[in-house]
Amino acid sequence: MTLTSFPLKILCLITLTLLILAGCNQPNTIDINHLKPLITFDHYHSNTEINTYLHAAAAQYPDLVSILQIGVSRGGEPIYALEINNPATGSALEKPAFYCDGNIHGGELLAGEGALYFIDMLLKGCDSNDPTIRNLIDTSALYIVPNVNPDGRRISLTGQNHRANIRPVDDDHDGSCDEDPPDDLDGDGLIVQMRYKSPQGQYLISPDDPRLMVRRPRNQTGGTYYQVLTEGIDNDGDTRFNEDSLGGIDLNRNFPANWHPAQRASGPFPLSEPESFALVEYITERPNIAAIHTFHTSGGMILRFPTLGDQDWEFPAADIADYNEIAITGVEITGYTNYADSKKAIVDRMSPGHGVFNDWGSKVYGVLAMTTEMWRNPAGRGLRQLQWNDQVLDGQGFIDWHEVEHPQLGTVEVGGWLGHLGNNPPEVLMEEELRKNALWVLSFAQRLPRVDILSTAVQSVPEVTDVYEVTAEIANVGWMPTATEHAAKVLGIAQPVTATINLVNAELTDGYNQNLNLGVLPGARKAGPIVQNVTWRIKKVNSTKPATAQIVVSSQKAGTKRIKLELN
Repeated sequence: MTLTSFPLKILCLITLTLLILAGCNQPNTIDINHLKPLITFDHYHSNTEINTYLHAAAAQYPDLVSILQIGVSRGGEPIYALEINNPATGSALEKPAFYCDGNIHGGELLAGEGALYFIDMLLKGCDSNDPTIRNLIDTSALYIVPNVNPDGRRISLTGQNHRANIRPVDDDHDGSCDEDPPDDLDGDGLIVQMRYKSPQGQYLISPDDPRLMVRRPRNQTGGTYYQVLTEGIDNDGDTRFNEDSLGGIDLNRNFPANWHPAQRASGPFPLSEPESFALVEYITERPNIAAIHTFHTSGGMILRFPTLGDQDWEFPAADIADYNEIAITGVEITGYTNYADSKKAIVDRMSPGHGVFNDWGSKVYGVLAMTTEMWRNPAGRGLRQLQWNDQVLDGQGFIDWHEVEHPQLGTVEVGGWLGHLGNNPPEVLMEEELRKNALWVLSFAQRLPRVDILSTAVQSVPEVTDVYEVTAEIANVGWMPTATEHAAKVLGIAQPVTATINLVNAELTDGYNQNLNLGVLPGARKAGPIVQNVTWRIKKVNSTKPATAQIVVSSQKAGTKRIKLELN
């Protein structure tokens, strides 16, 4: 069953029925083989389908999942975050958190599907009582924004590749914005290409395959030549076609990290767009976020910052090493190329990029932030791509040329490649690509820092009535340190781990502080956690009444741990 198979009302009825059967708190009562999926990954989902799924997931898992509208796009579409947390093990803000998003570029449809698949993997793993996923959900908070750029996604689902949002832009400098966009000439719901014969045409039909258009050789005359344009009409009467399309601003060039006005489509100022502003506001309101991952397409690459002119030697070597080690695991799972081990390769590939979200997450927000460029197109271009379309896609990626009457040009032919297939796999190849990427992101999320109280002891002080010594062993048992070195040594924003003792019917003796600053705790890694020993000396106030001491270990990025002790 897919979301397109049922209207929303029926889906909601199914969801209510599933509420009786499902829930992460009752894993032993669930036979997941009989549960109907809330989503299937056999097609690219519309905004409506995505939003329906997110609400259905929150309805099916009310004790685990919450949905929050974090903003509204330029076109009035809601932007949702799905939050996954088990409140039985603590509040979300008192746990280390992992942030993930997709579709900041509208035409990168697989990126949004990657975030959706990651959600689905987590929820199914919870249902099946998968120990890895259950442990992650019990000890962490997960914040996921699957569709950052819903307007760009909506346009791209018509066959175009609309990277930006839809902020009005006067592309042709005629005083009007967005007045000459592409048009669906044949009414099939898709916008591809059109070709028409013209003596000035720059293309001719390939002798290898009549579907393929190739460049006209320089100075060649005497043949049949074609103009090839995006499907559409001259809406503004200036004799040009589709030269002033919808928007917009490249959201992934609009963040306050190395932002520059000369960067193409960067916007009038950083965070000028409601979509980018919504992300930064959402993340900064959740200071427990310790790591960021963002899905993109394409190329089959795992990236880190910096994507501009910063050099690796300007950043702490320990952080660069962490990025590379995390990426190595991702490469092992996905088979992608590791672009985290060479800064030069990143810059060359990005060409470069100002105002990139990943740079903001690392350089300004100060956490480990990574990007995956999913899917490496195996087909190449030209004739080889057409053969791949015929043999692998059963012809579904290419619209055969067919005649259409054009109001200004007369008879033209409409057809060509679906534009979004340039950097997205065809639907028949989606699921395996999504599965391995979700596993890689899961491995990234498992590396969050996490403070813990390993042991405690209460001992009476010899020959002193009602005086006790309380000791505890404290450590970061997660892989990451409780703050990056960049946050601690460059930005100066790293918050220390603190150990606090709260007393009932007791007081600290002279020389002991209630709050202890433990600084930044390193990650456990292969050698295991590095233990910090803390001690308080306490005296009962009233020896006839019970006395207790509560130890609270707290970290902004690595969570909070509490334990209560009786003074006996």
